[in-house]
Amino acid sequence: MSGLLAIYAFDEMWSLNSYVRYGLMALQHRGTERYVVCTAANNTECCVGDRIEDVAVRASDHKAIAAAYSTADGGVHQETINSTGIALLAEREHKALSELTRELAKALSKNPYNDVPATLRAYSDIDDLPSFVALSNRGEVLAWRSPSGLTPMVLGGYGFDMTIVSSESTAIDILDADVRKFVSPGELVYQNRFLLKSFNAYSNTKPRLCLFELLYLARHDAIVEGVSVYEFRKSLGRELATTFDKDVDAVMGVPETAIPYALGLSNAIGKPFELAFVATGSRSRSMLRADPREKLIAIHLKMNPVRSSLEGKRIALVDDSMVTGATAKTVSQILRYRIGVEEIHLLIASPPLVTSCPYNVMKLNIESLLAANLSKDDGRKVPRGRFATLARPRERR
Repeated sequence: MSGLLAIYAFDEMWSLNSYVRYGLMALQHRGTERYVVCTAANNTECCVGDRIEDVAVRASDHKAIAAAYSTADGGVHQETINSTGIALLAEREHKALSELTRELAKALSKNPYNDVPATLRAYSDIDDLPSFVALSNRGEVLAWRSPSGLTPMVLGGYGFDMTIVSSESTAIDILDADVRKFVSPGELVYQNRFLLKSFNAYSNTKPRLCLFELLYLARHDAIVEGVSVYEFRKSLGRELATTFDKDVDAVMGVPETAIPYALGLSNAIGKPFELAFVATGSRSRSMLRADPREKLIAIHLKMNPVRSSLEGKRIALVDDSMVTGATAKTVSQILRYRIGVEEIHLLIASPPLVTSCPYNVMKLNIESLLAANLSKDDGRKVPRGRFATLARPRERR
Protein backbone atom coordinates (compact mmCIF):
# COMPACT_ATOMS: atom_id res chain seq x y z
CA MET A 1 0.00 0.00 0.00
CA SER A 2 0.97 3.64 -0.23
CA GLY A 3 -0.09 7.02 1.07
CA LEU A 4 -0.23 10.12 -1.12
CA LEU A 5 0.36 13.73 -0.06
CA ALA A 6 0.09 17.02 -1.96
CA ILE A 7 0.74 20.42 -0.36
CA TYR A 8 0.30 23.84 -1.94
CA ALA A 9 1.19 27.11 -0.20
CA PHE A 10 -0.26 30.13 -1.95
CA ASP A 11 2.61 32.42 -0.91
CA GLU A 12 5.76 31.59 -2.87
CA MET A 13 7.91 32.45 0.17
CA TRP A 14 6.87 29.24 1.94
CA SER A 15 9.24 26.27 2.28
CA LEU A 16 7.43 22.97 2.74
CA ASN A 17 10.16 20.62 3.96
CA SER A 18 8.84 20.42 7.54
CA TYR A 19 5.24 20.01 6.38
CA VAL A 20 6.18 17.23 3.96
CA ARG A 21 8.28 15.55 6.63
CA TYR A 22 5.51 15.41 9.22
CA GLY A 23 2.86 14.65 6.61
CA LEU A 24 4.82 11.57 5.51
CA MET A 25 5.32 10.55 9.13
CA ALA A 26 1.52 10.57 9.51
CA LEU A 27 1.25 8.22 6.50
CA GLN A 28 4.02 5.80 7.50
CA HIS A 29 1.54 3.09 8.46
CA ARG A 30 0.54 2.90 4.77
CA GLY A 31 4.11 2.17 3.70
CA THR A 32 7.28 2.43 5.75
CA GLU A 33 9.97 1.22 3.37
CA ARG A 34 10.39 4.01 0.81
CA TYR A 35 9.49 7.67 0.40
CA VAL A 36 9.39 9.95 -2.62
CA VAL A 37 9.06 13.73 -2.87
CA CYS A 38 8.57 15.58 -6.16
CA THR A 39 9.09 19.31 -6.65
CA ALA A 40 8.81 21.61 -9.63
CA ALA A 41 10.81 24.82 -9.81
CA ASN A 42 12.63 25.16 -13.11
CA ASN A 43 12.24 21.44 -13.81
CA THR A 44 10.18 18.69 -12.23
CA GLU A 45 12.27 16.25 -10.25
CA CYS A 46 11.67 13.50 -7.71
CA CYS A 47 13.84 12.30 -4.85
CA VAL A 48 13.46 8.72 -3.55
CA GLY A 49 14.91 7.37 -0.31
CA ASP A 50 14.35 5.12 2.68
CA ARG A 51 14.52 7.94 5.25
CA ILE A 52 11.88 10.66 5.44
CA GLU A 53 14.41 13.32 6.41
CA ASP A 54 16.52 12.70 3.31
CA VAL A 55 13.66 13.22 0.87
CA ALA A 56 11.62 15.86 2.73
CA VAL A 57 14.53 18.30 2.76
CA ARG A 58 14.13 18.61 -1.02
CA ALA A 59 10.70 20.22 -0.59
CA SER A 60 12.09 23.76 -0.33
CA ASP A 61 9.53 25.22 -2.74
CA HIS A 62 5.94 26.28 -1.95
CA LYS A 63 4.41 23.21 -3.65
CA ALA A 64 5.23 19.52 -3.49
CA ILE A 65 3.78 16.04 -3.89
CA ALA A 66 4.98 13.02 -1.94
CA ALA A 67 4.24 9.40 -1.09
CA ALA A 68 5.11 6.76 1.49
CA TYR A 69 4.97 3.23 0.18
CA SER A 70 5.83 -0.42 0.63
CA THR A 71 8.00 -2.14 -1.96
CA ALA A 72 6.30 -5.45 -1.16
CA ASP A 73 3.15 -4.07 -2.79
CA GLY A 74 5.02 -2.92 -5.88
CA GLY A 75 5.31 0.67 -4.70
CA VAL A 76 3.91 3.82 -6.24
CA HIS A 77 3.85 4.72 -9.91
CA GLN A 78 6.26 7.58 -10.48
CA GLU A 79 6.23 9.51 -13.76
CA THR A 80 8.27 12.61 -14.60
CA ILE A 81 8.27 14.38 -17.96
CA ASN A 82 10.76 17.25 -17.86
CA SER A 83 10.08 18.35 -21.42
CA THR A 84 6.55 19.35 -20.43
CA GLY A 85 7.26 19.94 -16.74
CA ILE A 86 4.99 17.45 -14.97
CA ALA A 87 5.51 14.90 -12.20
CA LEU A 88 2.89 12.35 -11.16
CA LEU A 89 2.68 9.92 -8.24
CA ALA A 90 -0.03 7.26 -8.25
CA GLU A 91 -0.77 4.98 -5.32
CA ARG A 92 0.14 1.86 -7.30
CA GLU A 93 1.42 0.83 -10.71
CA HIS A 94 -0.93 0.73 -13.70
CA LYS A 95 -0.20 0.31 -17.40
CA ALA A 96 -2.40 3.28 -18.41
CA LEU A 97 -0.62 5.84 -16.22
CA SER A 98 2.29 6.69 -18.53
CA GLU A 99 -0.08 7.56 -21.36
CA LEU A 100 -2.37 9.43 -18.96
CA THR A 101 0.56 11.51 -17.69
CA ARG A 102 1.47 12.56 -21.24
CA GLU A 103 -2.14 13.51 -21.98
CA LEU A 104 -2.36 15.53 -18.77
CA ALA A 105 0.80 17.40 -19.72
CA LYS A 106 -0.76 18.36 -23.05
CA ALA A 107 -3.99 19.42 -21.37
CA LEU A 108 -2.20 21.61 -18.81
CA SER A 109 -0.30 23.40 -21.56
CA LYS A 110 -3.53 24.25 -23.41
CA ASN A 111 -6.64 24.95 -21.36
CA PRO A 112 -6.38 23.21 -17.94
CA TYR A 113 -9.87 24.19 -16.76
CA ASN A 114 -11.49 22.36 -19.67
CA ASP A 115 -8.90 19.97 -21.07
CA VAL A 116 -7.73 18.36 -17.82
CA PRO A 117 -11.24 17.25 -16.73
CA ALA A 118 -11.94 16.08 -20.29
CA THR A 119 -8.72 14.03 -20.28
CA LEU A 120 -9.63 12.36 -17.00
CA ARG A 121 -13.13 11.56 -18.22
CA ALA A 122 -11.57 9.68 -21.13
CA TYR A 123 -9.82 7.38 -18.64
CA SER A 124 -12.45 7.27 -15.91
CA ASP A 125 -14.05 3.98 -16.99
CA ILE A 126 -10.84 2.03 -16.36
CA ASP A 127 -12.06 0.08 -13.36
CA ASP A 128 -8.79 -0.35 -11.47
CA LEU A 129 -7.09 2.95 -12.30
CA PRO A 130 -5.46 4.29 -9.10
CA SER A 131 -5.71 7.73 -7.55
CA PHE A 132 -2.83 10.16 -8.11
CA VAL A 133 -1.30 13.52 -7.25
CA ALA A 134 0.63 15.59 -9.78
CA LEU A 135 2.35 18.95 -10.14
CA SER A 136 3.71 21.08 -12.95
CA ASN A 137 6.46 23.67 -13.18
CA ARG A 138 3.75 26.15 -14.21
CA GLY A 139 2.71 26.25 -10.55
CA GLU A 140 -0.19 23.76 -10.55
CA VAL A 141 -1.03 20.85 -8.25
CA LEU A 142 -3.60 18.20 -9.12
CA ALA A 143 -5.12 15.49 -6.95
CA TRP A 144 -7.52 12.95 -8.45
CA ARG A 145 -9.40 10.25 -6.66
CA SER A 146 -10.06 7.25 -8.86
CA PRO A 147 -13.71 6.77 -9.92
CA SER A 148 -13.63 3.33 -8.31
CA GLY A 149 -13.14 5.05 -4.94
CA LEU A 150 -11.21 2.08 -3.55
CA THR A 151 -9.01 4.26 -1.38
CA PRO A 152 -9.95 7.57 0.27
CA MET A 153 -8.67 11.07 -0.42
CA VAL A 154 -9.12 14.08 1.86
CA LEU A 155 -8.76 17.83 1.24
CA GLY A 156 -7.65 20.06 4.10
CA GLY A 157 -6.77 23.70 4.60
CA TYR A 158 -4.27 25.52 6.78
CA GLY A 159 -6.04 28.81 7.26
CA PHE A 160 -5.94 30.80 4.03
CA ASP A 161 -2.29 29.96 3.44
CA MET A 162 -2.14 26.34 2.37
CA THR A 163 -4.09 23.37 1.05
CA ILE A 164 -3.25 19.76 1.83
CA VAL A 165 -4.50 16.66 0.04
CA SER A 166 -3.83 13.32 1.69
CA SER A 167 -4.81 9.67 1.46
CA GLU A 168 -5.89 9.90 5.08
CA SER A 169 -7.30 12.58 7.36
CA THR A 170 -4.61 12.03 9.99
CA ALA A 171 -1.92 13.76 7.90
CA ILE A 172 -4.11 16.86 7.80
CA ASP A 173 -4.77 16.68 11.55
CA ILE A 174 -1.08 16.31 12.42
CA LEU A 175 -0.20 19.35 10.32
CA ASP A 176 -2.72 21.30 12.44
CA ALA A 177 -4.92 21.88 9.40
CA ASP A 178 -8.66 21.46 9.08
CA VAL A 179 -10.41 18.77 7.06
CA ARG A 180 -12.48 20.64 4.48
CA LYS A 181 -14.00 17.77 2.50
CA PHE A 182 -13.72 14.09 1.63
CA VAL A 183 -12.89 14.00 -2.07
CA SER A 184 -15.55 12.07 -3.99
CA PRO A 185 -14.74 9.18 -6.36
CA GLY A 186 -13.86 10.66 -9.76
CA GLU A 187 -13.30 14.14 -8.34
CA LEU A 188 -10.30 16.25 -9.37
CA VAL A 189 -8.89 18.96 -7.10
CA TYR A 190 -7.01 21.56 -9.19
CA GLN A 191 -4.87 24.29 -7.63
CA ASN A 192 -2.73 27.14 -8.80
CA ARG A 193 -1.68 30.35 -7.10
CA PHE A 194 -5.00 32.05 -7.74
CA LEU A 195 -7.51 29.21 -7.85
CA LEU A 196 -8.73 26.13 -6.00
CA LYS A 197 -11.38 24.28 -7.95
CA SER A 198 -12.84 20.78 -8.11
CA PHE A 199 -14.12 18.97 -11.18
CA ASN A 200 -15.91 15.65 -11.53
CA ALA A 201 -14.96 13.08 -14.14
CA TYR A 202 -18.26 11.30 -14.68
CA SER A 203 -17.88 7.57 -14.99
CA ASN A 204 -19.81 4.34 -15.37
CA THR A 205 -17.58 2.81 -12.70
CA LYS A 206 -19.44 2.00 -9.50
CA PRO A 207 -17.57 3.39 -6.46
CA ARG A 208 -16.75 0.94 -3.67
CA LEU A 209 -14.36 1.50 -0.80
CA CYS A 210 -11.79 -1.20 -0.03
CA LEU A 211 -12.88 -2.69 3.30
CA PHE A 212 -9.26 -3.05 4.40
CA GLU A 213 -9.21 0.74 4.88
CA LEU A 214 -11.55 0.45 7.83
CA LEU A 215 -10.42 -2.99 9.01
CA TYR A 216 -6.65 -2.62 8.87
CA LEU A 217 -4.97 0.12 6.84
CA ALA A 218 -6.25 3.38 8.31
CA ARG A 219 -5.03 4.70 11.65
CA HIS A 220 -7.36 4.49 14.62
CA ASP A 221 -7.67 8.29 14.67
CA ALA A 222 -8.62 8.56 10.99
CA ILE A 223 -12.00 9.52 9.58
CA VAL A 224 -12.82 7.62 6.38
CA GLU A 225 -15.76 8.93 4.33
CA GLY A 226 -17.13 10.55 7.47
CA VAL A 227 -16.84 7.34 9.53
CA SER A 228 -14.64 7.18 12.63
CA VAL A 229 -12.26 4.25 12.17
CA TYR A 230 -11.94 3.84 15.94
CA GLU A 231 -15.70 3.62 16.48
CA PHE A 232 -16.10 1.26 13.52
CA ARG A 233 -13.55 -1.14 14.97
CA LYS A 234 -15.06 -0.98 18.44
CA SER A 235 -18.48 -1.79 16.98
CA LEU A 236 -17.10 -4.93 15.33
CA GLY A 237 -15.66 -5.92 18.70
CA ARG A 238 -19.13 -5.61 20.21
CA GLU A 239 -20.47 -7.73 17.34
CA LEU A 240 -17.94 -10.45 18.20
CA ALA A 241 -19.49 -10.63 21.67
CA THR A 242 -22.72 -11.97 20.15
CA THR A 243 -20.88 -15.18 19.15
CA PHE A 244 -18.70 -15.56 22.24
CA ASP A 245 -19.92 -17.46 25.32
CA LYS A 246 -16.71 -18.48 27.10
CA ASP A 247 -15.62 -17.37 30.55
CA VAL A 248 -12.31 -15.51 30.49
CA ASP A 249 -10.23 -13.41 32.88
CA ALA A 250 -9.27 -10.68 30.41
CA VAL A 251 -9.59 -9.45 26.84
CA MET A 252 -6.53 -8.52 24.80
CA GLY A 253 -5.82 -7.30 21.27
CA VAL A 254 -3.00 -8.11 18.86
CA PRO A 255 -1.12 -4.84 18.41
CA GLU A 256 -1.86 -2.53 17.21
CA THR A 257 -4.77 -2.56 14.79
CA ALA A 258 -6.83 -4.95 16.89
CA ILE A 259 -6.81 -2.88 20.10
CA PRO A 260 -10.17 -1.13 19.41
CA TYR A 261 -11.77 -4.46 18.47
CA ALA A 262 -10.65 -5.86 21.82
CA LEU A 263 -11.98 -2.80 23.65
CA GLY A 264 -15.38 -3.27 22.03
CA LEU A 265 -15.47 -6.94 23.04
CA SER A 266 -14.31 -6.10 26.57
CA ASN A 267 -17.08 -3.54 27.04
CA ALA A 268 -19.71 -5.92 25.68
CA ILE A 269 -18.86 -8.95 27.83
CA GLY A 270 -17.89 -7.03 30.96
CA LYS A 271 -14.36 -8.39 31.24
CA PRO A 272 -11.29 -6.18 31.74
CA PHE A 273 -9.12 -5.14 28.83
CA GLU A 274 -5.44 -5.78 29.48
CA LEU A 275 -2.31 -4.77 27.62
CA ALA A 276 -0.74 -7.98 26.34
CA PHE A 277 2.19 -6.84 24.19
CA VAL A 278 4.59 -3.93 23.81
CA ALA A 279 6.20 -3.04 20.49
CA THR A 280 9.93 -2.56 19.96
CA GLY A 281 11.36 -0.04 17.51
CA SER A 282 9.46 1.61 14.68
CA ARG A 283 6.01 0.50 13.62
CA SER A 284 5.89 -2.32 11.07
CA ARG A 285 2.84 -3.76 9.31
CA SER A 286 3.49 -7.50 9.37
CA MET A 287 0.65 -8.35 6.97
CA LEU A 288 2.30 -6.24 4.26
CA ARG A 289 5.57 -8.18 4.43
CA ALA A 290 6.00 -10.60 1.53
CA ASP A 291 9.14 -12.36 2.77
CA PRO A 292 8.27 -14.97 5.48
CA ARG A 293 11.40 -14.16 7.50
CA GLU A 294 10.70 -10.42 7.43
CA LYS A 295 7.09 -11.12 8.40
CA LEU A 296 8.21 -13.18 11.40
CA ILE A 297 10.66 -10.49 12.51
CA ALA A 298 7.96 -7.82 12.22
CA ILE A 299 5.59 -9.94 14.34
CA HIS A 300 8.17 -10.49 17.10
CA LEU A 301 9.13 -6.81 17.18
CA LYS A 302 5.58 -5.76 18.00
CA MET A 303 4.80 -8.70 20.29
CA ASN A 304 6.96 -8.59 23.41
CA PRO A 305 4.59 -9.94 26.06
CA VAL A 306 3.60 -8.23 29.32
CA ARG A 307 4.00 -11.24 31.62
CA SER A 308 2.09 -9.88 34.61
CA SER A 309 -1.10 -9.49 32.57
CA LEU A 310 -0.86 -12.94 30.98
CA GLU A 311 0.54 -15.61 33.29
CA GLY A 312 -2.01 -18.22 34.28
CA LYS A 313 -4.89 -16.29 32.70
CA ARG A 314 -7.76 -17.39 30.49
CA ILE A 315 -7.78 -14.77 27.76
CA ALA A 316 -9.85 -13.73 24.79
CA LEU A 317 -7.36 -12.62 22.15
CA VAL A 318 -8.73 -10.49 19.31
CA ASP A 319 -7.14 -9.85 15.91
CA ASP A 320 -8.45 -7.82 12.98
CA SER A 321 -7.96 -10.55 10.38
CA MET A 322 -6.33 -13.90 9.69
CA VAL A 323 -4.51 -13.81 6.37
CA THR A 324 -1.75 -16.43 6.38
CA GLY A 325 -2.08 -17.53 10.00
CA ALA A 326 1.54 -16.54 10.73
CA THR A 327 0.64 -14.02 13.42
CA ALA A 328 -1.79 -16.36 15.21
CA LYS A 329 0.75 -19.17 15.16
CA THR A 330 3.58 -16.99 16.49
CA VAL A 331 1.43 -15.40 19.19
CA SER A 332 0.09 -18.75 20.36
CA GLN A 333 3.62 -20.11 20.74
CA ILE A 334 4.72 -17.06 22.70
CA LEU A 335 1.73 -17.19 25.03
CA ARG A 336 1.66 -20.92 25.59
CA TYR A 337 5.35 -21.80 25.83
CA ARG A 338 7.06 -18.61 27.01
CA ILE A 339 4.37 -17.18 29.30
CA GLY A 340 2.13 -20.03 30.43
CA VAL A 341 -1.30 -18.70 29.50
CA GLU A 342 -3.96 -21.16 30.67
CA GLU A 343 -6.47 -20.71 27.82
CA ILE A 344 -6.50 -18.72 24.60
CA HIS A 345 -9.77 -17.97 22.85
CA LEU A 346 -8.97 -16.42 19.47
CA LEU A 347 -11.55 -14.14 17.86
CA ILE A 348 -11.19 -12.68 14.35
CA ALA A 349 -13.04 -9.44 13.61
CA SER A 350 -13.31 -9.82 9.82
CA PRO A 351 -14.65 -12.54 7.49
CA PRO A 352 -12.30 -15.13 5.95
CA LEU A 353 -10.04 -13.82 3.18
CA VAL A 354 -10.48 -16.34 0.36
CA THR A 355 -9.16 -14.58 -2.75
CA SER A 356 -6.47 -12.14 -3.83
CA CYS A 357 -7.39 -8.51 -4.47
CA PRO A 358 -8.74 -8.12 -8.04
CA TYR A 359 -7.77 -4.42 -8.06
CA ASN A 360 -4.21 -4.89 -6.73
CA VAL A 361 -4.86 -2.57 -3.80
CA MET A 362 -3.32 -5.27 -1.60
CA LYS A 363 -0.69 -7.63 -2.99
CA LEU A 364 -1.84 -10.95 -1.53
CA ASN A 365 -0.81 -14.29 -2.97
CA ILE A 366 -3.83 -16.62 -2.98
CA GLU A 367 -1.55 -19.61 -2.36
CA SER A 368 -0.60 -18.16 1.03
CA LEU A 369 -4.14 -17.31 2.18
CA LEU A 370 -5.15 -19.63 4.99
CA ALA A 371 -8.92 -19.51 4.40
CA ALA A 372 -8.52 -20.02 0.64
CA ASN A 373 -6.60 -23.26 1.04
CA LEU A 374 -7.86 -24.88 4.25
CA SER A 375 -11.22 -25.78 5.67
CA LYS A 376 -12.38 -23.95 8.79
CA ASP A 377 -11.51 -26.95 10.96
CA ASP A 378 -8.03 -27.29 9.45
CA GLY A 379 -7.51 -23.54 9.75
CA ARG A 380 -8.10 -23.78 13.49
CA LYS A 381 -5.22 -26.24 13.76
CA VAL A 382 -2.64 -23.90 12.22
CA PRO A 383 -1.83 -21.99 15.43
CA ARG A 384 0.16 -24.45 17.56
CA GLY A 385 -1.65 -23.65 20.79
CA ARG A 386 -4.69 -24.86 22.65
CA PHE A 387 -7.42 -22.72 21.13
CA ALA A 388 -10.81 -23.23 22.67
CA THR A 389 -12.69 -20.92 20.30
CA LEU A 390 -12.33 -19.37 16.86
CA ALA A 391 -15.24 -16.94 16.53
CA ARG A 392 -16.26 -14.61 13.72
CA PRO A 393 -19.05 -12.07 13.37
CA ARG A 394 -22.32 -13.58 12.22
CA GLU A 395 -23.14 -13.08 8.56
CA ARG A 396 -25.96 -10.63 8.02
CA ARG A 397 -28.69 -11.33 5.53
